[in-house]
Amino acid sequence: MKMNELKLVYFSPTGTTRKVIMEAARSIDLKSTSHDFSVYKEKKPVLKFAENDFALFGIPVYYGRVPALFTEYLKGITGNGTPAALIATYGCRDYEDALLELKDIVEKNGFKVIAAAAFPAEHSLDPTIGARRPNKADLKTIAEYGVELNRRIKKSDTFDSFDISLPGNTPYRKYGKNMLFPKADVNSCTECKACAKVCPAGAISLKDPKRTDKDKCIGCLKCVRICRQNARSVNSLKMKMVTGRLSKVCQSDKKADIFL
Repeated sequence: MKMNELKLVYFSPTGTTRKVIMEAARSIDLKSTSHDFSVYKEKKPVLKFAENDFALFGIPVYYGRVPALFTEYLKGITGNGTPAALIATYGCRDYEDALLELKDIVEKNGFKVIAAAAFPAEHSLDPTIGARRPNKADLKTIAEYGVELNRRIKKSDTFDSFDISLPGNTPYRKYGKNMLFPKADVNSCTECKACAKVCPAGAISLKDPKRTDKDKCIGCLKCVRICRQNARSVNSLKMKMVTGRLSKVCQSDKKADIFL
């Protein structure tokens, strides 16, 4: 089958998943189009891919699951027997049901999953866990995954024979509770709106960026990182509790899992 275009579909609040998916895409000999859902879109886009497109889906793992916000975007993305591959990045704890859940969602929407991979990365909440990952060795592994994807789509006339088995359980594990809710210091905030413009959940009001919707916030802490005035922060005691728990369950030397 002559392939048409590489479609990159990803959610990457802190940029790591984007880095990984772009590294894999570099090894695929197709013109690519990116669909980045890292910035909030009130009106959910509708995307329809052809049977000779190739879709590469990328997610960060939240609580061992596909981020709930991204599942809402995925409802509007459909294929027509379109071959697809999956990428999950996770902060050196575990990806649990995330790849399985992503596979179930996209195959229900008309895609055929021909490969999947989970790559450990620097933890978004505690950068000392998996520090500076993906590193040089990780990027080599990610590029090799892209090479294998390229080989598969070039040598296959049909994708019906692929049957990728992934770890995980159904029903999927429950989402955890977001304990890290960033607040703005009203005295330091200059209302530049930088945080509101990049919030992936639309939790920060453009009209009043000092306000944050606690129900919408996903705890990615992107607003904390981007604030030049250091006006946004989370409760230090809660952060200490979270990082303490993470240090007990995360392993910085985790290896990639690739399913072909």
